[in-house]
Amino acid sequence: MPETPGEVFARRLRRQRLEAGIAQTELALRMSRLLGGSIDGSAITRIEKMDRAVRLDEAVAAARALNVPLDALINDEESGESRLRELREELGRQQSRADAAIAEHQQAVTAMVDIEQEIKRLAALREA
Repeated sequence: MPETPGEVFARRLRRQRLEAGIAQTELALRMSRLLGGSIDGSAITRIEKMDRAVRLDEAVAAARALNVPLDALINDEESGESRLRELREELGRQQSRADAAIAEHQQAVTAMVDIEQEIKRLAALREA
């Protein structure tokens, strides 16, 4: 059975919080500041355990407090899949850069060969 949106949020909230090295009480404090209200650490515990539903404004505040896009907390796509796609795109960009560098290198080598031939020709004329 697929996860509910609330389960996805709870799992991702915990993962993002742990990756950021932030305690539940610290996240609650940051969210409280953003919301202009009071959220205690136990609320974060209950949200992460699915004992309490999260409100939309709290979800947005949590994302901001963790410095991640809200999509990182609600998207059902595994973060590894998203990262894999980003890396593949970056690999394509770097391959294009490498191809351009190879073409430029080949042009430089051709120019160097032409210059060396001209140097030899002029040196031979000078010695004659």
